[in-house]
Amino acid sequence: MKTLGDKIRYCRTLKGWSQEEMSDKLELSLPAYSKIERNITDVGFKRLTQIAKVFGMTVIELLSVPNKPADQSDLNKALVERDQEINRLQKKIIDLLEKKK
Repeated sequence: MKTLGDKIRYCRTLKGWSQEEMSDKLELSLPAYSKIERNITDVGFKRLTQIAKVFGMTVIELLSVPNKPADQSDLNKALVERDQEINRLQKKIIDLLEKKK
């Protein structure tokens, strides 16, 4: 990852959040947030601090995200956790529908 936008996108992806979810957390419009990830908009220190806080890290940690993709196991773990969450929600929906019958 060469740019700040790449690092922010990477961190967002690890959390399993969409751009829309991230823009909501930052109280930004989706297009405004998208411009941050695409490096169209310069990010001021105040916004950078807010983004780091949303990720649960410091500005230094955010800026220190490695310049190479993280271990594939991190991405796989995030995907597995997201898949498990989807399965739990699907089971809840099925249970609720069966109770209605």
